[in-house]
Amino acid sequence: MRATIDHVKLMRVLGLGAAVALAAAGAARAEVKISEQATQNMSCAAGVCTATAAKAVLNIGDLTNLLAAGDATVKTGSLAKDIVVKAALSWTSASRLTLDAQQTVEIAKPVTVAGDGALTITTDDGGQNGEFLIDPKQSVQFWNLSSSLIIGGNSYTLVGDIKTLAADIAGNPSGFYALAKPYDASADGTYASSAIGTTFTGWFEGLGNAVSNYRLNFRGGNTPFFGFFGQIASSGVVRDFALLDTEISGIGDAFVGTLAADNEGKIISCRMSGELSKTDPTTGVGGLVDVNGGSITKSSAKVTIQVDKGKYVGGLVAYNAGTVSRSYSEGRVLDAQSLDDSVGGLVGLNEAGDGQLLNVFSTASVRGGTNACCNLGGLIGENGGIVRSAYAAGKIGNSRNGRAVFGGVVGDDEAAPKSIKAGYWDLDKGISNPSQGAGNIPNDPGIEGLTTAQLQSGLPQGFDPKIWAQQPGKNGGFPYLIGTTAE
Repeated sequence: MRATIDHVKLMRVLGLGAAVALAAAGAARAEVKISEQATQNMSCAAGVCTATAAKAVLNIGDLTNLLAAGDATVKTGSLAKDIVVKAALSWTSASRLTLDAQQTVEIAKPVTVAGDGALTITTDDGGQNGEFLIDPKQSVQFWNLSSSLIIGGNSYTLVGDIKTLAADIAGNPSGFYALAKPYDASADGTYASSAIGTTFTGWFEGLGNAVSNYRLNFRGGNTPFFGFFGQIASSGVVRDFALLDTEISGIGDAFVGTLAADNEGKIISCRMSGELSKTDPTTGVGGLVDVNGGSITKSSAKVTIQVDKGKYVGGLVAYNAGTVSRSYSEGRVLDAQSLDDSVGGLVGLNEAGDGQLLNVFSTASVRGGTNACCNLGGLIGENGGIVRSAYAAGKIGNSRNGRAVFGGVVGDDEAAPKSIKAGYWDLDKGISNPSQGAGNIPNDPGIEGLTTAQLQSGLPQGFDPKIWAQQPGKNGGFPYLIGTTAE
């Protein structure tokens, strides 16, 4: 049994008993910052520290001492809005840390529950539109799979490997699961079907952790679904997860995507890297997802895709009938012998009526292969939907005998007028003809070619500085999306 601690006495020892005024520093984010700075504007008693001003600081050492003594709670109260962890935090005791924010809890540095401890995340406590955020390449890790994790009132099952996750989801597809720490799948060998074969209807929180070296070699037929997840249902959520150094290959008709073959739910803050290859006719191949009927937000794929024949091929999504926002693709997209296909650096086909691409970009190179006669686009192979604030900055072209229709942004634009706004491509890296933003419509409205220097010199017209940023040394000097790994 844990010893009883006199928290009031501990507060006096730590010097946390009274709030300390902060000098006015102008308008800024109303937050409790957990950092290496001295504790300021926090009132602590009985293990609970509450902000006494819109801007407050809790020293990381003070918090660690509290956790060594017992459970600890950090609250914004009604004055601050968010809690941001800006210093690496680790504790080995069995204590529970509760981060309770009026709006958002953000993990900007690693958090490690190194013993038998527990973590509770509460957002929107008196506020709205808040969320639990894990910054790119940061993570929350648990060393004990029996530890407790509660997010938004839901208790999560911690898993440490793929096979356990698959078994748990098969037993309860609508459950709440979290990846406790990074997992190297090399020891698993090569999968013959999706790691998660059960249609997922629950919530998977990757906690910023990655599965590396996932290998899948499939044999298709009757259009099955192949990826890490086979299918994510409309109620399913997958977030804060990375698949790194992935290899997927196979033969036969199939829907193929690295993270998921079919997504009807929500994918948030996920990133993928690796290779996808396909040697037979296929329905489609996507760097992140094949068919998207749901939403994809703040996600990316850095992949090499090479297929002999594919109906739709995209660096991020093959066929989009949902919403893709604040996301991007890198790498290479090659369709070696297309028939009537659509190949895009970001999306193969953006479907009419449903497909929306909002604040997206691609730096992937796109190439059609021998005898190709498809639609090739720096961003989209074929577009029938909505495109807003987007650019392509990769190479575009055909190999010998290629007969594709190709454009700097869109290969074939079939959308209604004004469906594309603020769409750009790099004239130096991609197609040099300034009238060829779309392959089938000269000077297609809403699309404009810019030189590399122009794209690197400032945000293009129509790009919201609250969503986009730009500076030398980040993303090759091109505009990047705030809060993504392209930073």
